[in-house]
Amino acid sequence: GALRDRSRAVFQGLIRVDKKAQRTNAYQANRNLVLGGEARADSFPKLEIEADDVRCTHGATVGQVDEEELFYLMTRGLDRQKAERLIIYGFFEQVLQRVPLEQVQRELRAAIERKLLGE
Repeated sequence: GALRDRSRAVFQGLIRVDKKAQRTNAYQANRNLVLGGEARADSFPKLEIEADDVRCTHGATVGQVDEEELFYLMTRGLDRQKAERLIIYGFFEQVLQRVPLEQVQRELRAAIERKLLGE
């Protein structure tokens, strides 16, 4: 997710693998982009593995817009606001590409655009 102002996100993920579910392959991820203010994101990934032959991992990231990425885009002629917006779109695009319905992708992109423009 992306957070700003005084927003807060809490992720409590769980992968549970029963002892009969051998050869399970699972990955749990939570990514958050903090856009300023007093925003906060907390991640609590959890794995409960009872099987012996599995491959299960988890990961969580919380970060801000990378200043080096901003600098690079600004050296290519974008102002800071447009560069930041492009980075945020890229952050969401990884998730949107997994949505199987193009109409839903378009609607989500429009909602993200409205939020970024403050509407």
